[in-house]
Amino acid sequence: MASFLDIGILNYFVPAFVFLLVYGLILAILEKTKVFGDTKAANQVVALSVAVLFVLTPDLVGIVKIITPWFTVMLVFLLMIMMLFLFAGVKESDITKQFSDRGTVWIIIVIIITIFIYALTQVYGAQIQTIYGGQNATEQGGLNQVIGQIIFHPRILGMLFLLVVAAQAVRMISGGDKK
Repeated sequence: MASFLDIGILNYFVPAFVFLLVYGLILAILEKTKVFGDTKAANQVVALSVAVLFVLTPDLVGIVKIITPWFTVMLVFLLMIMMLFLFAGVKESDITKQFSDRGTVWIIIVIIITIFIYALTQVYGAQIQTIYGGQNATEQGGLNQVIGQIIFHPRILGMLFLLVVAAQAVRMISGGDKK
């Protein structure tokens, strides 16, 4: 039954959206880094080639399809945090200084790597599971279930807790939090 909010038709346009997103991102990165110099034609040809390769590879389209909403949510979340501080009266220079702090940058990098790993396990999980788990691996549970059992095992959680406590202790002992 069709409804007003039925957006299933947008699945047919996913390759076009992926093409435009990859083309725009690659072109922006090439223009900013000037890898090929100031020639815009070379940057456009490389961006076009990479975007076409992304569209022609179904697994890459799947990865981009999974990653895009997560990055959008992360970007909106970061913008909301910045606007909240701006509304509270914090100066822009203080916000910029805090976001350029090493700890904040590493947190964002870890979040980005986690999103990529999640997308890779969603797209390539079944293939990896049959390679390393054998044919009956799908009967025992999915790759996500196995990863969840590993990550949330009490020994792993205890090790992570001890690492965080040790890292904070080293930071405080070395005087890393002094202003």
